[in-house]
Amino acid sequence: MQKIEERIKFFSKDKFKKYGALLKGAIKAHPALFWSFLWLSIIDTLLFSGMSLIISNLIKNITNEGGSNIFGLNMHWYSWVAVGSIMIFLYACIEFLLNYVGGIWTRKIEIWVRVKCLKALVDVDLSFYSKHQIGNYMTKIIGDSQGAADGLNEWFTNLNYVIIMFVTINIIMFSLDPFIAGIAVGIFILLFVISLIVFFAYQKALIISLDYKQNLDADNTDRLMNIRLIKSSGTELSEIDRIKGYNEQYGKKINKIVWLETLLIIFANFFGWILPGVITICIIALYNGTHTLEQISALVIPFVSTLSILTGAMFLMPMILRSLSRSMNCNWRLNYIYTQKSLLDYVSDPIKIDKIDTIEIKDLEFIYPESPNKLILPVTSFKFEKGKSYAFVGETGSGKSTIAKVLLRFYDPSKGQVLVNGIDLKNIDLQSYLDKIGYVEQEPQILYGTVMDNIRYAKFDATDDEVIEAAKKARLHDFILTLSDKYDTILGERGFIFSGGQKQRLVIARMFLKNPELLILDEATSALDNIVEKEVQAQLDKLVIGRTTIVIAHRLSTIKKCDQIIVLGGNAGGIVQVGTFDELKVKEGHFSKLYNAGLMG
Repeated sequence: MQKIEERIKFFSKDKFKKYGALLKGAIKAHPALFWSFLWLSIIDTLLFSGMSLIISNLIKNITNEGGSNIFGLNMHWYSWVAVGSIMIFLYACIEFLLNYVGGIWTRKIEIWVRVKCLKALVDVDLSFYSKHQIGNYMTKIIGDSQGAADGLNEWFTNLNYVIIMFVTINIIMFSLDPFIAGIAVGIFILLFVISLIVFFAYQKALIISLDYKQNLDADNTDRLMNIRLIKSSGTELSEIDRIKGYNEQYGKKINKIVWLETLLIIFANFFGWILPGVITICIIALYNGTHTLEQISALVIPFVSTLSILTGAMFLMPMILRSLSRSMNCNWRLNYIYTQKSLLDYVSDPIKIDKIDTIEIKDLEFIYPESPNKLILPVTSFKFEKGKSYAFVGETGSGKSTIAKVLLRFYDPSKGQVLVNGIDLKNIDLQSYLDKIGYVEQEPQILYGTVMDNIRYAKFDATDDEVIEAAKKARLHDFILTLSDKYDTILGERGFIFSGGQKQRLVIARMFLKNPELLILDEATSALDNIVEKEVQAQLDKLVIGRTTIVIAHRLSTIKKCDQIIVLGGNAGGIVQVGTFDELKVKEGHFSKLYNAGLMG
């Protein structure tokens, strides 16, 4: 993420540029709401500031200092009261519409930003997740998308209000007395500059505390996701002490923010009191003896009323700066997420495929982007024929799972090609390809939701009967019926209530439902005990019938029935042997060493 020194700079060209892109995108996403919101805010402010004109003329009318005619009409004091009443009614209606439209626009922006971030996280390649803590990013997406949207609404509305109010009030004040108006504007600017200095100190403290809080939230999420480790280690008390320590540090940072925020509020209140008072003293001191009491009153009362409205607007300046800063910094952090670029290259017009006849890895070399100095697979070539089963074996780190990741296009080869039906995988429509592939890995991916939804994830349009039939084939149906809500039972995070074998059966049920042409089994039973492994393997044996199957494994029971076994050498040795199980176990070489050493399970 960006350095703290960059983010605490309020006047940053890059920060304003990125924020301008956010504002432009928000307007483009919902133009009707934006323009309605803008015009309503202008009308709302004009109506509110126009009340000072009504008050000024009402006082002039009562004191016989003029202000009795408008548009050629003879206006009495009760006429101004009537006009003021109409304006108050209109203001109430416009204020309601403004808040309603502004609220809708704000929530639309929040959703738009959140979807933009999540799309970026879905599209980015897997190397991103190996380098970043996803809990931290989810905390930022949830908090910062709302912060960016709320801040945008708040400062935009209030800034319109302050600008229009400042112009309107100054027109009225200079029409009353240019000299007194000049004094008022001078004092206004002086106090405004002082408030800016306090605000920038506040902004810096706010950014530091927000960063600390988001990291703290991500850390708490990580600890809760590993609650079984904490409970099994008996470290609950040390974790509680650890949390207390971090939150004490957060409390100190919050104290500084509260102190500066209180100073801003007090200063704004002081400003609201001192300016009308100073101007009143100036009028009396300058015009006492040269003007009658009625004339002085006719000048003081309109000035005080208009300045009260102006200082009311001044109260909003800390709020405007605070919300603008908050919105800009939220967008600055989110910008890092939704500008992430995938390392995978996607063509503009990919080729859709209807079936998978052949798959070939041709002159493939692979190095993980996360470890650019470590060769995983040297130049390797192999062709998979339709309907046959293949097993990749070798020591840990020999590149077995890398083969699966390249075939699934989690990564692109560093060199060489993956050819599907003779077409480079980079040029194929990925969805049309993956629709025909089933993937079962060592750590089953279970979603939070019902059992029915988890199995149906392989085929969204499947009927309930089709899901149940798939569960029966995976020998999971009878267990599901023992659950409290059967197929509607909610599975906890990562399938918390299922055992390892039951999770794998659920994934196998998905595969039966999907009915893929190509099946990739990546250490699918290696995390299971021997008894459960045999039960799950029996279901896998049924699943592989009639499909092209690629097995990544080290257990003998998993690979002995495969048509061909591809042996990978350690230390980026690539393919060192190919053959059937019966051929390789008696042939001197890498496989026989693994087999005789008992490393094949």
